[in-house]
Amino acid sequence: MMRFAQLMVTGMLLGTLVVAGTQAQDDKKEQKEGKSVLRKGEVTGVVVAKGDNWIEVKADGEEKARKYVPHWRGGNPAQGGGLDKKMIAELKKIPVKSRVRMDWTFEERPRVEKIEVLK
Repeated sequence: MMRFAQLMVTGMLLGTLVVAGTQAQDDKKEQKEGKSVLRKGEVTGVVVAKGDNWIEVKADGEEKARKYVPHWRGGNPAQGGGLDKKMIAELKKIPVKSRVRMDWTFEERPRVEKIEVLK
């Protein structure tokens, strides 16, 4: 019986590795074809905290909130680059405890694409 359990665990691990390897190959193929491999999604939840240039949203069904920031626009700060000023202005308007729907992408960290307050 113990041997069977060991074989099952080994089989599951090998299956996981095969799937992960296939995903890595797909990502490389998409990069060669010029397609973006950014992770992205939509989240609906409640704003639990805010800062000058970030917002923290606890998604429905999640235990922990996640921090989202605007995209970086432009070059280096010395060349006028910085966080997206329009998105910072939008985030400032949203009160804590508001229910929101937000589109995001992951580029070094979760970035806000679009956000709307739900009634």
